[in-house]
Amino acid sequence: MVPESADYTRAVQFPFSTADLTLARRTEAAEAANGFALVGKARPGSLEAIPVAGGCAVFAGVGSPMTHALGIGMAGSVSSEEFDRMEEFFRSRGSASLIDLCPLADASVVEQVMGRGYRIIEFNNLMLRPVDSSNADYVVPAPLGVTVTAGDRYAEWCRLVMRGFGGVVDMPEDAVEVLMNMTSVGDSFFGEIAGEPKGAAAMAIHNRMAMLFGDSTLAEARGQGLQTALIRHRVALAARAGCDYAMACVVPGTASHRNYERCGFRLFYMRVNVQRDLD
Repeated sequence: MVPESADYTRAVQFPFSTADLTLARRTEAAEAANGFALVGKARPGSLEAIPVAGGCAVFAGVGSPMTHALGIGMAGSVSSEEFDRMEEFFRSRGSASLIDLCPLADASVVEQVMGRGYRIIEFNNLMLRPVDSSNADYVVPAPLGVTVTAGDRYAEWCRLVMRGFGGVVDMPEDAVEVLMNMTSVGDSFFGEIAGEPKGAAAMAIHNRMAMLFGDSTLAEARGQGLQTALIRHRVALAARAGCDYAMACVVPGTASHRNYERCGFRLFYMRVNVQRDLD
């Protein structure tokens, strides 16, 4: 038998508990609130959303990354009838039924997903960190800079996001409009190197929870600390706004995953994105 050492038995100090259902309800509620806010800010008729199963279902077009259900099953059991209503919302618009599923959701959601033949299409890490007044004094180091996106530059911000994500240089205007609808909530930011926009990011706040999203850096500007500066700048803004947590969703194993960890974010839970195809 291996003797237990003091180091081995000492409790690891995490900034939050990964079993905290109340906190998970806050993060999922923030996502759902963001979905409803997007619909309210978008061009009339371009986005739709309904409250369902304690969360919301958003339709932003067939194949859009914003077409999915968010925050469902966090308030308790979800009935078959409620699941039917959610699926009909998507089906009647010609879309598969998609759910971003929190692992802390009620067990009835998992039962419905398994019984209805959903398949896994993606995993996302929900990263989280506490925020307090000590984070408010961060200053972006030169030659880096962060500026709020003025209204007349929002289309430019969307194009930069797409260039950073997929290298798209000549972006069609209809695609710009779709992205503008998807990211129109909260504040957006340019990340600059020597005054030139090279990165992008955004943030929205719901119930003292700061949601960080829209991170994108041009290929030629990577490795220079720009995303880190954008993350820390938004955490500082969240602290000044009185938030107690900041959250972000990242694809596991990516540069964004690593950068958020370097900025004090830790994995809270992994979302499983599931889909039921049209019959």
